[in-house]
Amino acid sequence: MRGGRSLRTGVALALLAASLSTATAARTQSEDELAAARKTFAEAVADENAKRYDSALEKFRQVAAVKDTANVHYRIASCLEALGQKAQALVGYEAAVRLGQSDRTAADVVRAATARATALDKVVPRLAVLVPGDAPAGLEVRIDDAPVDVAALPSGVPLDPGHHTITATAPGDVPFRTGVTLPEGGRVSITVTLEPLAPPAPSGAQAGGATGSATAPPPPPPPPASHGVPAGAWVAIGLGGALAAGSVVSFVLRSSNLSTLDRDCTTGSDGKLSCPARLTGEVNDARNAAKVEGPLGIGLAAGAAVSLGVGIWLMASNPSDAPQQAARGVHVSPVVSQRGGMLVVSGPLER
Repeated sequence: MRGGRSLRTGVALALLAASLSTATAARTQSEDELAAARKTFAEAVADENAKRYDSALEKFRQVAAVKDTANVHYRIASCLEALGQKAQALVGYEAAVRLGQSDRTAADVVRAATARATALDKVVPRLAVLVPGDAPAGLEVRIDDAPVDVAALPSGVPLDPGHHTITATAPGDVPFRTGVTLPEGGRVSITVTLEPLAPPAPSGAQAGGATGSATAPPPPPPPPASHGVPAGAWVAIGLGGALAAGSVVSFVLRSSNLSTLDRDCTTGSDGKLSCPARLTGEVNDARNAAKVEGPLGIGLAAGAAVSLGVGIWLMASNPSDAPQQAARGVHVSPVVSQRGGMLVVSGPLER
């Protein structure tokens, strides 16, 4: 086991030595910098083998600042994956593949990074952010408050599963903000919508012209008071409706009480009711209530007809402000029981 680990460490060091010895057009390192980077890389590999991934990750990143190679990116991604940061690890493996494609000495690293990226791509969700084609210059998109490359957004940004916030800002536009919850392995696409800011209101000097003063338009005058239908018309109509409702209730109760008599009693040949003794109280109450409810229903119906007629006549005389008078809140409520009925009138009755 130890021999295998030593072999892997030796191969990694050999790959790093080969990559660090290659000239780069972007930057020229001194021999001291390269020597320090080789030493740091060896320490990072030892930390990784000892599962000190935090320490190894920091050191690998120090090496990448001196020499950015496919092997270093692979090591960084490996530490990130071990720390559970799968989305960042996927980005690291993909970067290792891109850097190693043109380097023959990194063929093994490219194959290993491709295999790890393929495995992680199945579980790491991606978020594609689509921006308008006519988006103004200066557009900035952030995911979880971290700026992202707008050009890379359509292909999907690897993120960890869970909730994420997306914001977009551009000069002269209303800031865009939304949120999305990504499941493991999910692929989600959202579209950024940008709307121009409303123009500022003109200042007093601009509105007033040469005089430099602005005069606000006067408020519209209140509508003239209406003197139309008297409140009594609405009282009459409300009373008529209540009386009609009470009449219906009275007849319904009478019908129910008569049904009770038919159910519990029989009519003899002499025309008299014969009821069980145990139901005497209930039958007497039903009979007495029926005697009252019949005339009461007829009287309520007659009163309803009179009240509705008076109300309609008063309204027909001047219907111009009927809605305003209705808003005064006159309420008429019937209260009917087997013992009788009454009406409750509430609200202002004056004009």
